[in-house]
Parts: sequence; C-alpha cells; structure tokens
Amino acid sequence: MPILKCPECGGEMEEGFLLDRGHGNSANVESWIEGEPQRAWYGLKTRGKTRFAVETYRCARCGLLKSYAPEANV
Repeated sequence: MPILKCPECGGEMEEGFLLDRGHGNSANVESWIEGEPQRAWYGLKTRGKTRFAVETYRCARCGLLKSYAPEANV
C-alpha cells in the first residue's frame, strides 16, 4: 500500500481502526450502513442494508483521522 499523506499537514498517515462495542461489550470494527437510522426496541434496524467496513487512518504529526468505507461486506 502506498504511504498516505495527511491532507491537513502533509504528515504520514498510519492505519488503525475505530472500536465499536457491541452486545456483551464485544469488540468490533466500526461499520457504515446505508440510509437513515431506523430505531427498534433492540437498537437499530440493519437487516437488508448494505454494510461497509470502515478503514481509518491517523496522522502521526497532527492526529487528524480520515475514515473510508471502500468495499461492501456481504
């Protein structure tokens, strides 16, 4: 993978991830879901919606975070 440069300061971006705590405090990688959030008694409805894993990069110099959701999870 090519070295990414920070759009704010030009520093080097390092790969990481944003932690999402789920049921029973389980650790998961954050996801992006299409459409507006629809609430249900158990949380949010996600069935039938396209889900994308979120990739996040942090600038080692200024701390800026940039997130991308490049491919859908099936």
